[in-house]
Amino acid sequence: MNEYQLGGGLSLITALGKTDAFAEFLKARMVRAVETEDPAELHYLLAQLDDYHSYMWRYYNKLAKDRPERMDPGV
Repeated sequence: MNEYQLGGGLSLITALGKTDAFAEFLKARMVRAVETEDPAELHYLLAQLDDYHSYMWRYYNKLAKDRPERMDPGV
């Protein structure tokens, strides 16, 4: 299993790798944590989800700044 890595540089390759690793991480651990009703494991997974969410917002903000012509508030 690919381990999910916290943080990382704001680049397309990093974002794609982080997304792939996070998907594998969730497939391997989230279902088991919910099925076993393990609060410690679920807390750990939620912390990873929070990091992924934060990372993607940082990446979005970078893209919005670097590529303002692609920002369309009507979408």
